[in-house]
Amino acid sequence: MPRPRRSEQTREALITAGIDQISMHGYHGTGIKQILDIVNVPKGSFYNFFSSKEAFVAELIKEYSRTVQTQLNDYQLNQGATLSPVEQLRDIYKFGVQEFANSQFQKSCLIGALAADIGAESALCQQALKKAMTEWQDVFTKLFEQAQQAGELRTDVSALQLSSVYWSTWEGSLLKMKVTGDAQAASDTMEMMLSIFFKAA
Repeated sequence: MPRPRRSEQTREALITAGIDQISMHGYHGTGIKQILDIVNVPKGSFYNFFSSKEAFVAELIKEYSRTVQTQLNDYQLNQGATLSPVEQLRDIYKFGVQEFANSQFQKSCLIGALAADIGAESALCQQALKKAMTEWQDVFTKLFEQAQQAGELRTDVSALQLSSVYWSTWEGSLLKMKVTGDAQAASDTMEMMLSIFFKAA
């Protein structure tokens, strides 16, 4: 198998560093020079791939979303294959909490971090954020539908509404963890949502 070209490796390195830095420091707290220094490439190399910081961040959102969706799909086909839908949802939030704790509560969800940082400031990034959120919600909505069909969760509200509340609660928990450093409180909140508020009557 041929090796990736140097230019492809540079682009991938820029994207990886960009996701890491913006997840920790936000859009406004991360400069292009900061990313270039990490990757150790000249400024001209960056503009060979991306026309602007805005275009770069939009590409980061797309790549991050693809990566997360791949991880979710792999999980459902492997470790989650023998678990009930609610057990899968529980595994997913526990994994997320542990990953955030492992970063010393610094490396947050890129989508949530950017949504809070730039909002509607950039039309290009906002479009990428909306697409990512829609794609993720589709995955979780299917899980909630399966949980409802299995009699695990309430059916008086739609699976789409449940997945929306789940997503909002998760992003809020990430923000709170960043302030408090309390992973257990986040886990307790997510568990309360699944075991009490969402539970089938």
